[in-house]
Order: sequence, then structure tokens, then C-alpha cells
Amino acid sequence: MTPNPLSAPLILNEGVLIIPVADLPDESRTQIECGPDDFAVSRLQARSGSKIIDANSAKLLARFQQQRTIVEAVILFAREKSLNPDTVLEGAYPFFRNMLDAGFLVPSGNGTDEHTAKPSSGQVAAGSRVLGAAVLRTLHVVEDTEVYLLSREKGAFSVLKIERVSPNGGSVEPVRARLAHEAAFLASLGGGLAPRLLGKGELDGRSYLEIEFVEGADAATASAEWRERGGEKARHRLLRMAQAIARLYATLHERGVLHGDVHPGNVLVKRDGSVVLIDFGVARPIASASSLPTPPDRGGIPFFFEPEMARAALAGLPSTPASGAGEQHAVAGLIFFLLTGAQWQNFRLGREAMLEDIATLPPLTFRDRGAHSWPELEVALARALSKLPEERFPSMSAFADALAAVTVPPVALAAPHAPLLSQLLDRALSNAAPEGPWSQAGLTPAPTTSINYGSAGVALGLLHIALRRNDGNLLALADTWSQRAIRALEREDAFYNKEIEITPQIVGKSSPYHSPSGVHAVAAIVATAAAAPMGQLQGLAGFLEAVDQPASGLDLTIGRSSILLGAAILLDALSPGNDLLDLGPLRSRGDSVLAGLWDAIDAKTEIIAAAIEYPGIAHGWAGFLYATLQWCSISKTPLPQGMERRLSELASLALPNDRGLDWPWVLGHSGEPVTMSGWCNGACGYVFLWTLAHRLLGTPRYLDLASGAAWRSWEAPEQTVTLCCGLAGRAYALLNLYRHTNETIWLERARALAMRGARRASTPKEYPHSLYKGEFGLAVLTADLEQPDEATMPFFEPMGYQKGAARVV
Repeated sequence: MTPNPLSAPLILNEGVLIIPVADLPDESRTQIECGPDDFAVSRLQARSGSKIIDANSAKLLARFQQQRTIVEAVILFAREKSLNPDTVLEGAYPFFRNMLDAGFLVPSGNGTDEHTAKPSSGQVAAGSRVLGAAVLRTLHVVEDTEVYLLSREKGAFSVLKIERVSPNGGSVEPVRARLAHEAAFLASLGGGLAPRLLGKGELDGRSYLEIEFVEGADAATASAEWRERGGEKARHRLLRMAQAIARLYATLHERGVLHGDVHPGNVLVKRDGSVVLIDFGVARPIASASSLPTPPDRGGIPFFFEPEMARAALAGLPSTPASGAGEQHAVAGLIFFLLTGAQWQNFRLGREAMLEDIATLPPLTFRDRGAHSWPELEVALARALSKLPEERFPSMSAFADALAAVTVPPVALAAPHAPLLSQLLDRALSNAAPEGPWSQAGLTPAPTTSINYGSAGVALGLLHIALRRNDGNLLALADTWSQRAIRALEREDAFYNKEIEITPQIVGKSSPYHSPSGVHAVAAIVATAAAAPMGQLQGLAGFLEAVDQPASGLDLTIGRSSILLGAAILLDALSPGNDLLDLGPLRSRGDSVLAGLWDAIDAKTEIIAAAIEYPGIAHGWAGFLYATLQWCSISKTPLPQGMERRLSELASLALPNDRGLDWPWVLGHSGEPVTMSGWCNGACGYVFLWTLAHRLLGTPRYLDLASGAAWRSWEAPEQTVTLCCGLAGRAYALLNLYRHTNETIWLERARALAMRGARRASTPKEYPHSLYKGEFGLAVLTADLEQPDEATMPFFEPMGYQKGAARVV
């Protein structure tokens, strides 16, 4: 039976382009009915025409750059937009049908000719062992090859590139030739310019290469940061990247090699800014007498074709061989794209039209492409992009020399989105004011009172803002909200809501995030800031009584670790300067929770095999260890003997991803590991763990792990806004690394994530006031960014009372 294409895994067809209408030439826009924010979908090799879709449809369609079912794509899209997946699926059904009928979406690996997709599911299973190494995950799959990340002993990684078996069970001879071709060039280069060749041969009858793993992001990702940042410093960074790429290609040419496939995905930028080239499957020797092989055909992406190749294609002639002058043109086009975010010309849709543009049109200016003008650089690029090879620089080295002489003109630091953050914070303060809608109309829906969703979270957020601004009026407002939460403790809607699966059975009755214990903890912390001893005393007593209720498991947000972390945060806040308080019961309670937690942990096998599904901060091992480290640090309690062993086991689960590190979302499941970037289950939660472990234990590897998690938190594409799962939590993680290292780049990146969140404005409409699940968390972050050296993630990091930082004077 033929599977229903709407339920089968789908992928974008070969050559599909999703282009903003705003980037089309004026003459193209006038011929189509479209809005300014629409997108054009086209396929260069297709006979069918282009289609115009809206921005949301374009985002949904872009989910199929990797193999996914419609249901998977809809869930990811709905989660990012905070929409109901069922509603999205119902409304999008005709759109998917249309995309399939037009050949833009196709079943993965199914069909031929115009409806053939790039298959994306590999034939080597994640978790299996090959060549004495473990297969961690699939990196890339195309029609004839598969690429996998391998893990070897002592934290070493490599890449397996292997021939893909055709559907009829046979191999394709040109694939073997290309792999052998690439192996010859990698062996000749010996690393440095390109990954080292580690091995080659046959595996189960399939030809393969094993290649050095390079920890880097593609050039498009690396350049986007600095274009988004703007200003003179960003231009210096972009120029250095352009100079490094040009010099890399110049060195390659001096070694007698043409890469033959220039595009952003084939240039990797490492953490230190150095660059490496990948994919030498169509590389070519410059000298005809070279011992290196000559490729049977040309490769490349049309955007980076040189005019001479475009003219040959238009004339129906064979492709021109790769040349130094042609590659110079391609590299100049690449640099133009990296520095402006747009191609050097408004290419028309359709293969013939695009080739004509390449062959005949001069490059646009930076200003034409929406970037600041840069005359000196544009002159150099214009020469390298000349239509005639003889008019370009005499060599790639000469082009690199010209770029090396370019300087950066003065540019004012642009911060066009900073007002958005101020407006967001002002809106939150207006909403929370006594006459504001949150105060007058009340917080709905339930839960209305918890730290996570309700009035206790509003009180805590207002306290953060008051502390950063040293504002007594805001401190009084925080106290008002804290007392409101105390008065609401017995309300039926205070802590639970069955519709969002927040029930006593699921979250327990003692977690500070979801129960009265958090309300009392916030009251005590606010009282400390206000120098109110009786409020501290009452809050502490209420907390100790509330945490005697049942907890739900071990984890940090609903289980015993949440009580331990809450006790640590309270001990930090209450320790200095209050002789009325007896902290002995709090210390005793924390030590008791710690002992019970570690009795449970010590009874577990190695993390990878233990019957605990999640490794992350909110619900798993990272949270257990983080809460333990915080309690032991603040209470001066010795660390459990098994701490470093468990940290080592968790570290071993790290997965390289571009310049960063991921950890699996869940453990013990077969198939490809699923990862995320958010605080609750993703990379950014690990930043806090590893910086704390590094501070307490001094192990250098822990700082490396923190940096890797921060890189992933920074570069991940997800755009959810919230503290729990999105940009706000990721920004707090980068702030944490900034405070730990004093590297201001992480502060700048935290601000960039916050501004990105302010632009998004896609938080759940039901809970705009929620500290962890709504827009309010981003508003609190905005205030924390005003005093970043004191910034702490609310009710996750201690606020610094023991250091005297958390006071309103």
C-alpha cells in the first residue's frame, strides 16, 4: 500500500527557494499580487511556477529543510508561536496539499525527477557502533551520501561520510568516485585548511571516509550575529571574517587546489574566528600535471556561479571547468552575502532568469541591499565580481591582499530595538501598578498565585526590578503583590489548573515554583530587601511548614531538588544581619533533603542507564546536581562523595553542535537524539550548572562545558520568548557566563537575545503576567540587564544577599 504523503515524512524538494518578496527586483514585484511581508516559493529546476505565501506559511514550510512529518512540523511551529497545534493543523491542511501538488514538498527519498526529495533519514542507526566508535546522530543526508557524528574514546569526535545505498539495494558508482576524489584532496591538504582525513575504506559494502570533526558554525550563522549587532565593532568582526575566508582560499590556491563548491555552508567558522573549508567532492587541481584527480563535473549553488559558467549554461554548452578567476568571483559573492545578508544582485526567480542576471548584471551596492555603505570594500568586491575574468584580481592572493588593506569607516552604534525593551518593561510596570489591569482585573487563568504563573512571580519580578533601579516605590509594589499572594493561598485557583496539567498529582504540593512554599519564600526575600525582620520570620516559618507536603519525585521544578534549591536561595537571603532569625531549622531541613536526595541518586546506576528519563535542569540530573551545588556552596556543607562522578557522567552525554554543545532532551530512547536550547530541558540550563561546578571545584573542563552550552544557547534558532523555554532564559544563561568569566561578549549576546525577544512578542496570551511562561520574564530580564553584574535568574540563582548586593537603599 502506498503511504499517504500527508502522513509520511516530508522534505523540501531539491532547489526550492523561499525568498522574501521584499528582496525581489521591482519588476518582479509589480507582476505578482503580494504583500510586503510575503514570501515567494520557487524551484530553479521545476517547470511549475512560483507561489506567494505569507510569513507564517514560510516559517512552517522552512521546517521541512529537515525530514519531518506534518504533525511534527506543526507542533514545532505551534510551540514557537504559542498556538494550539490542533488549530494550526486544521488550518494548514490545504496549504500542505498545495505544496505537495506543486512539488515543493515531497515524501522523503520517494519518487523521481521533479518530485525527488533529498532523503534525510540515514541508514546507520544512532546508537549503533561502526569503526569502533558510537554513532551519535545524523548530521546530513543527501541522495547518495550520509554524514554521521561519531564518538570515540576520551571525548574525541569524528565524522563518517558514507555512500548511501540506492532504493534497489545497489550502490551508485559515481558516489564512490566522488568519495575517493575527496579523500585524495583531504589527504593532500593534511588538515588545517580542511578537516584531516582519518580513514577510508568500505563498510558493509559501502565506501566511506572518516574525517576530523570541526567545531564550527557555517559562515552564514557566524556572520548573522555581527550584522544583527551593528556598529563599528561588528564591522571589524565581519571584515576579519571576510579577510580570513579570502586568505584561506588564497592559501588553498597556492597549494594548487580549487575548492569548486563555494557557498556559506562549506565554510566553517570556529570559536576563535578561524575558518575551515569542508566538502572537497568536486575540488580540482590547478596544474594539469598534478597527481590529484580531476572531477568529472562541476558543483555549486547557482547564487555563486561565475558569469562564464552562467553564459555556458545559457548557451547549452558543457559547464566550464572551475578556475581561479571563477572561484574568486564566487568567494566575492560569498563575502558580499556574509556582510550584507543578501546576494550581490536581486536575482529573478527561475533558472534561466537567474543565469541571465549572473551573466549580465553588475553587483548592487551595500546601500541597495539595506546595509551601510562601505566604499573601500565595495570597490574590491566589485572588481572580483567583474563579468570578465581578466578584469578581476590577477589571483586569489591579490584579492586577499586587497581585502587585508581595507579599513572600517566610522559607524555609529545602532540600537534600533533597545526602545522595544524599555517599552516592554514600562508596559509590565504599568500592568502591575495598583491601578493597572493585573491589579484591578486579577490574574487569570489559574494558577493565579504561584511563582511560576501567578502573583508570587509578579512580586519576585518586581523585586528584581526594584533592586536594579534602587527604587523604594517598586519595592513597596513588590511587597503589595507578595501580600496579595499570601492572602490568596487558600483560593481554589491559586496553584493548579487541570487544563494545563498543573495538578497536585503531577507537580506535588511542596515545590516552591508551584505551591505555597514559594509564596512564603518570596515574602521572606522581599522582607529582607525591605529590612523587615518580622516579615522574614513569618516567611521562613511558612516555607518550612509548606515544604513538609508531598513532593513529586526528585527534580528541580516539582520534586525534592526544588525544595533544596529553595532552601539555598532563602539561606542566602536570610543569613546576613537578622539576630531574630533562627536558621537552624532551615539548615536542618536542607541537610535532610540533601541526604534523602543523594540516597536516591547513589542507588541509581550510571546516568545513561538509570531509570530517569531527563538529563536537563528542570526535570533531571542537571537539576539534581545544580541544587546540590547551590546548597553546599551557601550552607558550607561538604559535597556528596559521588558528585564529581555524576558530573563526569553528565559531561559524557554532551553532543557537539556547530560551535556549541547540546545534551539529549530525553535518555533511553532509540533513534536520533532530540535537543533544545531552552532552560527547562536544553543547553542553556547547563551553563548555570557548569559555571557553578567550575567555581566550586576548579576543574577546567567544567568551564569548557559551560562555554559550549553558552555557544549553543546563543546560536540556536528557536525563537520562543519565555524564561522557561526561550530567549529570556537563554539570555540569563549568557549573563551567568559573563559574570563568571568577565568576557563582555557574553553580555552583548545576552542583550541581543533580549532584543530579539522584544521583537518577537509571541508569548502565550493567556499568561502575559507569568514570570516563567509569559512576557513578564522578559521585562524582568530587561531590568537585570541594566545592572548585569548583579543580575540573577529569578528563583534559580541566589540573589546575592550574602554579598550585600540585594538591597534598596
